[in-house]
Amino acid sequence: MTRLVSFKQWPILAKIMTISVVSITVVSAVVLLLFAPQIERRLLEAKKEGVKNVVDVAFATFAEMDQLARTGQLTLAEAQARAARKLETTRYGDNEYFWINDVDVRMIMHPIRPELDGLDQSATRDPRGKYLFREFVKVARSAGAGFVEYLWPKPGETVSVPKISYVRLYEPWGWILGSGVYVDDVQRDMARIRWVLLSGTALFMVVTLGFAALIGTGITRPLRKVITGLKDIASGKGDIVLTKRIAITSIDEIGLLSSEFNGLMEAIGSLTVFKKVIEEDESVEEVYARLGEVFTGSLGMKECHILEVVGAQGKMVQVYPAAADPDGPRCDPQVLESCDLCKAKRTGHTISSLTYPAICRHFRGEPGQEHCCIPMVVGGGAIGVVQFVLEGGERRAVARASEAGLYRVEQYIKESLPVIETKRLMTTLREASLRDPMTGLHNRRYLQEYTEKIVAGALRRGKKVGLVMCDLDYFKQVNDTHGHAVGDLVLKETSAVISRSVRESDIVIRFGGEEFLVVLLDVNEGEAMTIAEKIRGRVEGTKIKVPDGVLTKTISLGVSEFPTDTGALWHCIKFADVALYKAKEAGRNRSVRFTSDMWKEEQF
Repeated sequence: MTRLVSFKQWPILAKIMTISVVSITVVSAVVLLLFAPQIERRLLEAKKEGVKNVVDVAFATFAEMDQLARTGQLTLAEAQARAARKLETTRYGDNEYFWINDVDVRMIMHPIRPELDGLDQSATRDPRGKYLFREFVKVARSAGAGFVEYLWPKPGETVSVPKISYVRLYEPWGWILGSGVYVDDVQRDMARIRWVLLSGTALFMVVTLGFAALIGTGITRPLRKVITGLKDIASGKGDIVLTKRIAITSIDEIGLLSSEFNGLMEAIGSLTVFKKVIEEDESVEEVYARLGEVFTGSLGMKECHILEVVGAQGKMVQVYPAAADPDGPRCDPQVLESCDLCKAKRTGHTISSLTYPAICRHFRGEPGQEHCCIPMVVGGGAIGVVQFVLEGGERRAVARASEAGLYRVEQYIKESLPVIETKRLMTTLREASLRDPMTGLHNRRYLQEYTEKIVAGALRRGKKVGLVMCDLDYFKQVNDTHGHAVGDLVLKETSAVISRSVRESDIVIRFGGEEFLVVLLDVNEGEAMTIAEKIRGRVEGTKIKVPDGVLTKTISLGVSEFPTDTGALWHCIKFADVALYKAKEAGRNRSVRFTSDMWKEEQF
């Protein structure tokens, strides 16, 4: 009770400062003793989970190559070699890479230490004496996959440092795929987090004590002036003192700072919500559309063009606005044909005429207009460019008006890039899974996925779908006589001939081996037979240059129509196949239209 009375007798400023110090101590203890260890643990787990995820994604390469070997498109050795080459060049970070060893502790592929390839690693130990490759095999065999801790030098270095790797066994080949994260990289991240926490705690302490002193002074000063009866206040100071006497005056100043902080938090919150929204979008085109809408909407950039680099073609295409834009990007047309002419794409730096007039020789804006081109950089290379065209006028005024908006633009671009790159990768992987790698045609999986859409579209439009099953005559003789390389050339040339013989809206599918299926959309009665004859004639008239000279091949075709022959598309494909065999039986190099008497069975 004595202490409580004594506390009541303390000056107000001392009370406020004491309460502030106690609060700071509690908050600091919670942050440093409770939150910091949790953050460190979660960071390490996140790094390990990241390694596991990339290994699991890369692991699919084995299954993909193995499937090509099982179907006879590649030999087992070719499939294994292709898988190893693909993973050898794959990188996903500064020091991260993949390696492959087998269950006999023999190195299959190590991109950083190629001298180990093909050598027995059963005797390899780290500086602590751990037989690390034996441990990889042990973990992979016992659980199929798992983590291993050991010492290993970073790329380009000789000193071994702690590393945690995730390994996974592909049992059909007896291969073990692994990748890892260096613990000192994680520790550096942890050190930065601890430094941020300490800096934040120190900043919190300074700011809190400063505000406490300000509030306490604002309260005690008018009280002291009233008690002492100060009468020598300059004109107008009385009003100031009266204002400061009310606690809300000091709160008003704090409130102004809070308002600015809330504005920042609102901006951060909007950015966070935006990222969550685009992560759930279905395609990268939707992401580009949302990004462009934010630029031209809430960020107030009146004219914006988003350009995407198209793979290895060296071109850029406009992806926003998606609709036909009469003006298009304000660049020379040749920039779109050769993306390296774009300075922003080539350098990976923001190119702005606000920093230097006529900085880009390929900009073609209206007189007096300014521009700013921001590259979208992923993994050290630009995957696209965002171009902003700024209204003309006095340069300094334009620069001041655009500076804040462009800063926020860059934040949105940085947050969007991981999502854009992920969706681009998923799109590429999906497209690759639906195409035959040799001919570039769609494969049977594509037909399986889009059957419902094809049927629904035909029924909705009241149109017919023509189905032409094609099979090269005596194709086995090509492989037996000239080799598989010539056989592959014949297949490629045949697929090209078939594709050129139909419309762009039609679908050409490599159905299997030397069989092709042509899906003719919206055809009239009997038109499919006409197109089949067109294909047959063109294939027969095609001369294929091979090392031994020139080859000519013929093709047999079976034709059916949906829904004329049957109401089920796959049944109709079977009917086309039946008609194809009738063409074979009748002497080959002909087209046969399916008739009901060709199919006597009750079930398919």
